[in-house]
Amino acid sequence: MTNSLKNRITVLCVGLVLLTTVVSLFSFWWSTSQFNEKKVTQDINVAENVYKQYLASKESLLLTAAKVLTADFGFKQAVATKDANTISSALYNHSQRINADLMLLLDLSGKLISTNKQQDFNNNLQELMNELLNNTEQSSFVVLHEQLYQVILLPVKAPRTIAYSLVGFKIDDEVAVELKNLTGMDVSFIAKSDNLVKSSLLERPSPFIPNEYFHNSTTKRIFGEQLVYRNRDVHLPSLDDHPVNVLLSADLTQSYSEFERLFYTLVILASLTIFIGVITSSLLAKNLTMPLSQLASLARQFARGNYSVDAMSKNQSNEIATLIDAFKNMGNDIQEREQQISFAAKHDSLTGFYNRSAMLEVLSENLEQNQEYTLVAIDIRGLRHINDKLGARIGDDCLKAVALRIAEFSDEFGGLHARIGGDEFLTAFPSSVGRNLKSGIVGLMAQLQAGYTIQKLKINLRFSAGVVEYPSQGLQADDLMRRVLIAVDSAASAHENIHYYLPGEDEAHLDRLIMIDELKQAINDDDGQLFMTYQPKLHIATQQINKVESLIRWQRKDGSWVSPELFIDLAEQSGLIVDLTGWVVKTVIAQVGLWQQQGIYMQAAINVSAQDIAYPGFHSNLIRTLKQFSVAPALITIELTERDMIENEEKGIQALENLKAIGVKISLDDYGVGQTSLGRLKMLPIDELKLDKCFILKLDESEKDQFIVESTITLGHQLGFSVVAEGVETLESLELLQKMQCDHVQGYYLSRPLKADVFEQWLEQYNEKA
Repeated sequence: MTNSLKNRITVLCVGLVLLTTVVSLFSFWWSTSQFNEKKVTQDINVAENVYKQYLASKESLLLTAAKVLTADFGFKQAVATKDANTISSALYNHSQRINADLMLLLDLSGKLISTNKQQDFNNNLQELMNELLNNTEQSSFVVLHEQLYQVILLPVKAPRTIAYSLVGFKIDDEVAVELKNLTGMDVSFIAKSDNLVKSSLLERPSPFIPNEYFHNSTTKRIFGEQLVYRNRDVHLPSLDDHPVNVLLSADLTQSYSEFERLFYTLVILASLTIFIGVITSSLLAKNLTMPLSQLASLARQFARGNYSVDAMSKNQSNEIATLIDAFKNMGNDIQEREQQISFAAKHDSLTGFYNRSAMLEVLSENLEQNQEYTLVAIDIRGLRHINDKLGARIGDDCLKAVALRIAEFSDEFGGLHARIGGDEFLTAFPSSVGRNLKSGIVGLMAQLQAGYTIQKLKINLRFSAGVVEYPSQGLQADDLMRRVLIAVDSAASAHENIHYYLPGEDEAHLDRLIMIDELKQAINDDDGQLFMTYQPKLHIATQQINKVESLIRWQRKDGSWVSPELFIDLAEQSGLIVDLTGWVVKTVIAQVGLWQQQGIYMQAAINVSAQDIAYPGFHSNLIRTLKQFSVAPALITIELTERDMIENEEKGIQALENLKAIGVKISLDDYGVGQTSLGRLKMLPIDELKLDKCFILKLDESEKDQFIVESTITLGHQLGFSVVAEGVETLESLELLQKMQCDHVQGYYLSRPLKADVFEQWLEQYNEKA
């Protein structure tokens, strides 16, 4: 359920809260960091200003004291007269008034004259004095006797400069602490060249190096190690060779602590927000998904065919309530359409009878009642011609009328009816009742064959019926269905009105099905079961063999022979005729091409059916095969029977014209026994008439046959056709045909149909005799 909508909604809400919290924390951290950065910088700037003002006030005090001292007349007189006691007393008194830690009097060469304290400054201070003279009336930081002072140097004039007064304040740790109290940050005075440090830091490591300590000190915080101090180094006015700096160090630990307190507060608030978000999102997801779960349950009920479910919870939102109503309406619509589809799936839409599959189910259920049943399959003969001549609407009305009469016959005693084909019906009823009702099956057929009035037209229909009895002729519904269809096919084939199923017909039917499967396999495998034979045709005028008729033969794998009439008829019924003809065409054209390479130029006739002519790919396949084996179209003759021509005359004529257009010859086979009229004959695009063998077999014995054959040959020549006589079995018949100027003859007198290699030997022998 990790992929459920409820979990997704919860994860989405919690994710949004979490994302908002993370963004808030990051924003807080960034803004706080920026604020602290600015605040520390501002504090350091303030501290620096305070420090500068402090030093400036000290400098001003020094300057004022020095000016008062150097302007004192008594002091200048004492300096001029070198009155040491007066000088010493004046220096001491002035230092006491301003709390100066250093007050010296120097001669012009920089030697110490007097001081306010008992300190040893006997060393020559000329270098110091010379540098200080460069910054007149400005204080400087200097180191004297390992002590840091802020000093100022002023001349004593009377009226010319007779000495210099050096006044200063001592800079020690107390000054640094005082500055720390003023600025709030540690202050360190550093004279690096003199190795002198004064700092406000009370607890110092040993050794104490301010730059390293204040710049490298770290503290462990929640975000890792952080620097303790933010520093700024300020250069003080001092001697060039003895620079003095002040280091201002802001302690950041308090800022860190305040930040962490705020951070923890935000984390706690964020946790509470996430917790509340989980609870509220779960409730929201539940409110959203519960109706969906109920709708899913409703859909499953619909899938099981239950369309009357009404167990939805109340107090739904308007949108959900609308969706639920839509689901219920959909269920009602589906139920209605399902009933319609179910009826349509089991019934014929035209007649309302059961269809074939539904009839099998219903028949199986009724056969379990241990009652004798009679099954009658009814075929309407010639319905296709009614559709062709009068239209499909008339044909449909005929089917409805027939269905109505079938229903009238057996509805009274619970008969079952089905339309099992385009023009086939099946009715089943209890045998005991059917025998007494209108003379049973005979009465049913008489009722069906009575005239019909369809859209004011008087129509007579012909029927064939097949009859099977249950249980004597079958126990299973599908067996009975198959046998009754076999019976009606037998009735139609024999032009019978009623055919009662006979034992063994089913087995014969199954044998035909097996034979159809074997024929299909033989065509696909091309393993030699099927082969072509060639019956020579004699050109009477030249006495040369220049034509053959190609005839197919089939010897099954078990060695048994199958009659061509039988397996060709099966191929036509099963739809295999197109594949079979395709195999024949390729085999014959390949053989003609092979003979051509051997110097034998032979015109071969190929028999085709109406299905072959109607097949759209026949024409293109023939052209392709001719090109493949480099055979001229004039060497191939297509033979069709009169029946094939009449089957679909318009379509057949067009197909034949297309064949003639590429140079193929057309022959009308079995002429004289069909229904071809002279009017139709002149319209057919043929090259050759082939007289049926029924006129030729006893030609020398029958004067009537001679009259028919001679007149047909004359008529054929007058219409521009060549004429072939098949079935020549005697010399007398051959001589008669020669006198009648027949073009070609074939028959057992010349040769039986031969395999290609045997025909080649026969032809060689014939040519040698000739």
